[in-house]
Amino acid sequence: MKWRRTISLGLAAAMTASTVLAGCGGDSGANGNASSGDNKNQTAATEEGGSQASGDVTTIEVYDVAANYQGMQAGWFGDLVKEKFGLELNIFAPNTSGDAAALYQTRCSSGKLGDIILLDNADYLDCVDAGLVMDITDDIWNYPNLAEYKTQIEAFNAQVGDGSKIWGIPTEMTNTSPETYSQSTPFSAPCLPWDYYKELGCPELKNLDDLLDVLEQMQKAHPTNDAGDKAYAISLWKDWDGFGMENICQTAKWYGQEVNQSVLIGNDNSMMPLIDENGAYYKMLEFFFKANQRGLIDPDSSVQDWTTTDEQKLRAYRKYLLWYNWEMNLADINLSDEDKAAGKGFVNVPVEDLNIYQVADSYYGSGRVWGIGSGVDDATKEKIMQLFDWMASPEGISYMWDGIAGVNYTIEEGTGRYAQTDDSLAYVAGKKNLPDEWGGGLYNDGTCKLNQYIVSNMAVNPNNNEPYSMSYWSTNLEKPKDQRYVDWIEKYGTDTQTEYFEENGLLKTVANVNVVLESDTTDIALIRSQCGKEITNASWKMVFAADQAEFDALWENLKETLTGIGWDDLVTFDMEKYQKVIDARKAAK
Repeated sequence: MKWRRTISLGLAAAMTASTVLAGCGGDSGANGNASSGDNKNQTAATEEGGSQASGDVTTIEVYDVAANYQGMQAGWFGDLVKEKFGLELNIFAPNTSGDAAALYQTRCSSGKLGDIILLDNADYLDCVDAGLVMDITDDIWNYPNLAEYKTQIEAFNAQVGDGSKIWGIPTEMTNTSPETYSQSTPFSAPCLPWDYYKELGCPELKNLDDLLDVLEQMQKAHPTNDAGDKAYAISLWKDWDGFGMENICQTAKWYGQEVNQSVLIGNDNSMMPLIDENGAYYKMLEFFFKANQRGLIDPDSSVQDWTTTDEQKLRAYRKYLLWYNWEMNLADINLSDEDKAAGKGFVNVPVEDLNIYQVADSYYGSGRVWGIGSGVDDATKEKIMQLFDWMASPEGISYMWDGIAGVNYTIEEGTGRYAQTDDSLAYVAGKKNLPDEWGGGLYNDGTCKLNQYIVSNMAVNPNNNEPYSMSYWSTNLEKPKDQRYVDWIEKYGTDTQTEYFEENGLLKTVANVNVVLESDTTDIALIRSQCGKEITNASWKMVFAADQAEFDALWENLKETLTGIGWDDLVTFDMEKYQKVIDARKAAK
């Protein structure tokens, strides 16, 4: 079953925007027919994955690499967890610590990383080897909601130790399939403001040069937004950079390759070094350089962060090229009904030479793992397992992704369909306080701060056979479409952008796999750190190079510098490392 329908935005868009940044990450019927086994904990685990907790409230430490919040989980979600499971969640967020590596090492050295642990796959395996993680083999299949994902959980744990035990639970699993991409828009593809594109006559775009021409025309026609603030075709941000310039890493997917550290993996299972001139990273470097030569890049790009770009540029209609699909929802937040009726808002626009690298739904997980610390006592362990089971239940998934039933949405009698409430947007936007029975205060103050879930919102809810993502609820799909989508269907002949890209050979989906990759040696870690910094710094300089000669000189200097600090050794290491991913994808076919 496909859920690629044209999304009726509005309330759905606002809710999606609030969760997509909280969950960043990025999708009928359960897969595998897993058995729940003999449930010795049946009295403690209900069908929905939890029951009223008895006894004292236990405060537990959650070491969470995904969290952007540190401290006690408060508000309505904190109260819910306390009531159902007798747990208070004290979140340790290395992202906010100032020195994530130091916090990790300090807590590992203490012998207690956390009571609940959320780590990237490789680090998790290291912690298993170090004795910091609890074996949950004897317990996990006694929890019926977790057992629904037995195939996925066992596939990950087969890579841990001798493969005979269950040490952790993957994040963001789905119950679709390893090769299904369910979203109506590609994760990364060119997105343009439909009203401005239509104003130009919807010109066909054969390549990136044509795209630049259109962007230049848009900027000339609309040098400011309606408020008179200066607008640019492209506005970049710097704070998401890692190994390379993140804006380029993401747009490289337009041309069939995904950046994985020092190598590019193709949607044809090929692999090449990141700095190969035939690769997509170099191609997109050239694209952004050419854009800046035309005066199309926001001069604030090299000094602004994502928050500034989002709030001051994107939502204010001051940038005309987006690439993440969730950015389109954020761009809608300040649009009025009149704006949408006039065709305002962003859509994907096809470029004829695209070859989009699209990863399927995260069926097997998204590369992180939930687990329990080895020092947790039996009583606390049982509470945590109940919590995990609830997080994998329709009830728990709905709370974490969709909010509060009766507040953010209602459930239709008979059909079980979810429908957003009239006040949903007001709660998410902070314009209305929660009802007293949910503690009052602002909705967003009390949302789940774990920032990573066991089940993806693209999984299908067995209670109504619809995805948990509210954008794909039939009650939203039945609403009148925004004018841009009416126009899209008329012009391109498909209900969704994903369908058009697939049918016209502009997108290729690669299977979802969840492979545990080799950790860096000390020497490789040092080389990787140095190379990453050099690539990132050089990339920014190249985008803003004065002319082609400087661009070329910077590139040649980068290659020479990388060679001198061990680039070839890093590429060899990563080629061997990521071959496991390619092999796993071939096996998933």
